[in-house]
Amino acid sequence: MSKRQYSDRAFSPASSAKKVTCPHIERYCKHGSPVAKIESSAFKRQVSSSTLCCDWCEAKIPRVWICLYSRCRTVVCSSSSRSHMREHYDLTYKENKPEATHAVYINPRTLNIWCYGCGFEINPFSKDHELSQETRNYLKIVVRSLQVKRNKSQHSIDQLTIDVPGLVGLKNLGNTCYASAALQCLSNTPALTNYFTYCNAYIPRNININVNPKHPKYRLAEPFNQFMEAMWSGISPIFAPTRLISEIKKHNEIFQGFSQEDSAEFLRVILDKLDEELPYPQNRLNYTQTNGNIDNLVYLNNSSSLYALYMNTHSPSLFAGVDTMVNDHYASGISSTASSASSITTYEKFQRRHSSPVSIINEIFQGVYESKIKCLYCKKESLKDDYFYVLPIQVDKRFKLKSQEKGSNGVLNNVVGSIGDWLGIGGRTVKLQDCLSAFCATENLTGEDKYRCDGCKSLNDCQKTLRITRLPESLCIQLKRFRFDSYLSSKIVTHVHFPMEDLDMSPYFKEAKDSPDNSKYSLYGLILHRGGIGGGHYIAYAKNSIDDSWYEFDDTYVTKKTEAEISRLEAYVLFYKKTSPKKEQERQDILSKINDSTSETHLFISRLWFNRWQFMMTPGPITNYDFICSHGGVNWRVYPKLHDMVVRIPFSVYTLLMEKYGTDGSPTFHADDYGRAGCKICEQEERKLDQRRRKEARDIDQIDTNVINRGECWYLISNAWLQSWHNFKNGGPLPGTIDNTTFLQEDGRPKPGMRRAIDYRAVNANVWNYFVHAYGGGPICIRGTIDLYSSPYTL
Repeated sequence: MSKRQYSDRAFSPASSAKKVTCPHIERYCKHGSPVAKIESSAFKRQVSSSTLCCDWCEAKIPRVWICLYSRCRTVVCSSSSRSHMREHYDLTYKENKPEATHAVYINPRTLNIWCYGCGFEINPFSKDHELSQETRNYLKIVVRSLQVKRNKSQHSIDQLTIDVPGLVGLKNLGNTCYASAALQCLSNTPALTNYFTYCNAYIPRNININVNPKHPKYRLAEPFNQFMEAMWSGISPIFAPTRLISEIKKHNEIFQGFSQEDSAEFLRVILDKLDEELPYPQNRLNYTQTNGNIDNLVYLNNSSSLYALYMNTHSPSLFAGVDTMVNDHYASGISSTASSASSITTYEKFQRRHSSPVSIINEIFQGVYESKIKCLYCKKESLKDDYFYVLPIQVDKRFKLKSQEKGSNGVLNNVVGSIGDWLGIGGRTVKLQDCLSAFCATENLTGEDKYRCDGCKSLNDCQKTLRITRLPESLCIQLKRFRFDSYLSSKIVTHVHFPMEDLDMSPYFKEAKDSPDNSKYSLYGLILHRGGIGGGHYIAYAKNSIDDSWYEFDDTYVTKKTEAEISRLEAYVLFYKKTSPKKEQERQDILSKINDSTSETHLFISRLWFNRWQFMMTPGPITNYDFICSHGGVNWRVYPKLHDMVVRIPFSVYTLLMEKYGTDGSPTFHADDYGRAGCKICEQEERKLDQRRRKEARDIDQIDTNVINRGECWYLISNAWLQSWHNFKNGGPLPGTIDNTTFLQEDGRPKPGMRRAIDYRAVNANVWNYFVHAYGGGPICIRGTIDLYSSPYTL
């Protein structure tokens, strides 16, 4: 990974042009323990409570520095008015001029190391400083010792982890612990981490095609990529995510200001925004078949011919099981469509996968659960798919359901339980599996919770049942601990016992036969909330994928933990990843063959697919269309960075992978093809598309309005299609025909449960006519107000 310069990281090299050396620090490792004095409990308490003072005055953290001379450890201050660091250095320099060893200081809060004698900063984690390995380790131990909280399980400095990547604390920027906890867990999600560190050539850069330069498209992807590099490059023990937090605050006003916010909500917002900004490369293809051979490839605006490739052109013996792969893998795309009671065909699933851009975010984190509401009067069932990044589970729903069964005493029991939670004396313990079972249990909607039946056109008693229909690779479960009742608001302190390994999610599927082969998960991250409903503090716990150990991330502090300590925590958000011993063995066998094979012919495959294979249970068929264009050449846009977009594997390994996962028909890429130039046909076509993008963006900007005149009407349009058009305008593929069936039934009536700005939006007549003329589609939906369920407007 390239080492970029960061303006908001704790450490920064003194010079990127040449390496620097410090003669003072080299003497330090010869003078005793690097953690003398600073490892004591009393000293740690002073640092954590910010009560550590200068030995000469009353200056406190973060203005104080510690002299690193092992027989000194004087605490001094440094400011523009008066510097006791300078006075301490001058005094010891006069007394011991040949050595001048009291020159190096460390700030206990920022962990910056400064040599007063040389006048520059020293970073033992950076290669920009010429330090002996002994001195480098000496300083790393000092830094890690100050970064670690007092931990009874650590008895010596030999147990300190000093060189494992990923152990980076995040600076609190003013009540931003909620963000730091979520970011730490995302940083320790292996598939996401490897995407940013190994597949970063595929990350869209801030190339503004027809985008207002004041509002660039990729506002969050770039600072998040910067954050990931800082976390795993090993150049600093502390990182200040200033730019990332700033961009999130701009994106969502909830996080503006300096108040304490919800970490789970922050997680949803950042994943949703990254999903929008990080689409996979897409090539829509048309294959003309002659005698079973593919003769021609051209761009296409829909996916029907690409589907035909799977169904018609593949040899059954060579690509056996590809149709099943397409069903399982490509049915996972984003869609705002409410599901119907009828089954979805293979083609419909495939087309849904290509209806909007697929990203690394929805492949890792997005799951689906089905909401079924049955009217107890007319027996009509309404089905709707809900997509989630974080699955919200009620901690006390099990007790509420029991209270409903007991009758009138249920309200009293809830009040007593709320008072106990408010006082922090709940004392109840449940299993995570019980909470999941309660989530999927049938719930009666009566009284104030009555549901408006689409068949009866009235409020009736109903039954609601939730079932998971698709499990994500990384399952994030939010245990809803904050309760806001009319009579009392409280935090639920019920302890939820969660499994560290082998969480089986198959019992919570819609039907047992629909459960995937692998539905077991292991814990890799956790967010803890300390405090009450009025405020508190968030702490993250994550399992490092390098040394397979658990760590606590409390802002800038990083402390090693045991599994026993993790299992006793009062979790708020749990992060699980799919696990399979069989899959792990397959990966080990394949990787060993890749490393051992040197003489046979090699091929190149996409790093994106290889990353999915390494960290996901269902990587889908092998594809090279991530970097190969529809004409069989190298996509001219990615040609300059082709080296960082492919991985070299032996032909025998490619054969094994193809037999297991199949391919999507993309051409194989041999070593001899590596020097091939970018496709000129694609370059010409892209220029034409750029002209169309600019024209459509300019035209729509001129005719689009936020209000309409009296007597005019609104035309409702699918939000999913509108997003695909915005994606095209900003450099993506053509959006295809307008599809309003995402919120309308076949007879033109609204589907139940559709939400404004999520499932549909409104445009004026000029914009609608422009889109219909350019792309076609429908059906038309006209309203006098921006409300799908208002009366239809008659022209």
